[in-house]
Amino acid sequence: MARRIKEKKPKRETTRKQSSQKQKSYKNYIIVFVILVIIPLLSISAYMYMEAYQQNQKIKQKQQTTTDELMHKMKKMLDDEKQRLVSLPALPPDVIQPNVERNTTQSLLPKESVIDVNTSTEAVNTNGEQEDNSKNHDLSEVRDYSSSLIEVNKSPTKRVSEVTRKKYPPGTTPKLAIIIDDVSFAWQTKLMKEIPYKITPAFFPPTTGHPETVKLSHEFDFAMIHLPLEAKHYKRPEEDTLNVVDSSEVMVRRIQRIKKWFPHISYYNNHTGGYFTSNYAAMEKLLTIFRNENLMFVDSRTAPDSKAPEIFRQHKMQLLSRDVFLDNSLNKADITEQLKKAVQTARKHGYAIAIGHPHKNTLEVLRDSKELLNGLDLVFVKDL
Repeated sequence: MARRIKEKKPKRETTRKQSSQKQKSYKNYIIVFVILVIIPLLSISAYMYMEAYQQNQKIKQKQQTTTDELMHKMKKMLDDEKQRLVSLPALPPDVIQPNVERNTTQSLLPKESVIDVNTSTEAVNTNGEQEDNSKNHDLSEVRDYSSSLIEVNKSPTKRVSEVTRKKYPPGTTPKLAIIIDDVSFAWQTKLMKEIPYKITPAFFPPTTGHPETVKLSHEFDFAMIHLPLEAKHYKRPEEDTLNVVDSSEVMVRRIQRIKKWFPHISYYNNHTGGYFTSNYAAMEKLLTIFRNENLMFVDSRTAPDSKAPEIFRQHKMQLLSRDVFLDNSLNKADITEQLKKAVQTARKHGYAIAIGHPHKNTLEVLRDSKELLNGLDLVFVKDL
């Protein structure tokens, strides 16, 4: 038995040696695996992490730089706006007070007709910023004219009034005057200044709803007053809209007050006014006041049977009257088509007057239509 045990001992030692060698071999494999796989993976992960971290830091730094630049630009814009406001004449002190005294007939108007409404398509929020409000596109003057035209065509006693046009010598470059009505806010005048040719802004008289029109009017070489007159088919007139039933005294006070606010402006055109301009007596009173105050009236032609042509002919005066409304629709293609009609009218008659409104689309079409207007002389209304 002793011999057998002694003979088996070497086998156990051999097994232990083999087991030890296997363990060493496994350890070597693990070490090799760690060296060849794990360490490179960790290195690559660390490298990618550092790259991502550095990239993120660069982005943050770039964003911070962009933010700083934007803040700097905004500050400069605010400083420039403050400087602009300081350089302009002071706001009339009586703008925030009730305007011209109305006679007792004012009480005949419905309550909803005396609210102050900005008729521009783009509204302005409490911060004075532009808001797109195209769904509420107010075609007050266009609607007033279209509805009145239907009435005139149906009436056996009414007729569309004919305007005696000024005649230019043959060979004269056709002239086109573009008026932008309802101008009330700084964002509108800013867009208008981007138009690379002469354009005539027509400003509302100042009210509590748009008190800066006097200041804004000084930013242009030539401007007009957009005088609110009584409409036929519009129930939201501007404050102190002149009505057919107003006396000459009321009209005089209104015009003289506007003239005091805008002593540098002598050209006026009517805001709405389809009912007023088609009334001979009312127009006779108003145009008499205009002559006495050395003011010029441009007919926005919101009534097809406007009495302005007849009255001007009687006094042997040349009337300037609208030929085309540019923005019956806010679609840019439609606005462009209307502008083409204005160009055709100018080429046919030697001159034309087009009226638009300070809608964003209208002003952008005008800004981008310089090529369409080649061959025409773009002028202010006063130069026709």
